[in-house]
Amino acid sequence: MKTLAQKNGRNSSYFEIKEDGVFVKNSFTKELHEYKVHFADIYDDETVFRKTKDWVLLAIAISVVFNSILLTIVINQTYQLSASSGMIVFVIALFPSLIVTGLCNSEFKAMSSKGLAAAKPINFSYSKKEMKDVDAFIAEIKKCRKDYYLKEYYRVDNLIPIQTQIARIHWLYENKFISESDAQFIIDELETQRIIKGL
Repeated sequence: MKTLAQKNGRNSSYFEIKEDGVFVKNSFTKELHEYKVHFADIYDDETVFRKTKDWVLLAIAISVVFNSILLTIVINQTYQLSASSGMIVFVIALFPSLIVTGLCNSEFKAMSSKGLAAAKPINFSYSKKEMKDVDAFIAEIKKCRKDYYLKEYYRVDNLIPIQTQIARIHWLYENKFISESDAQFIIDELETQRIIKGL
């Protein structure tokens, strides 16, 4: 799986694994963010963030609706308004609850997200139906990152100083991209090349 597309209401996200990093495209209501995160800037840490419904805010919104209804009844009884005038008063009294609901719409939803530590944000929607796909995509990112590092550093290069190459092999081994025997094999090759060149 080299791509992952997610949609959450009017927002959408698109992730694509490229040869040397991950392309991220986040489309929000009025914004579009596009950027690439190189494998060198992606780390192993993962964070799951869960947000539950704000029951207090929900109770406040329901209270505002009931207060609007009560206010309409009191005004209608006090001033003996007609049915059409009563509806106008009701709509005006209900207006604050609509404003509260509109402004706090996202607070009424339970949401989960999962982030992969990187220099730039790589955040996925992480609902129950998306967990399997997100976890598989993150595993694919880590696999492609490992393949990228092996392709770049796990080789003998005649143009790069041998000590730099040995340091890279040690780095690959310390980060568990290669085994001890793989590291020893390429270091022996580099040492042989150094002896042949007489360095």
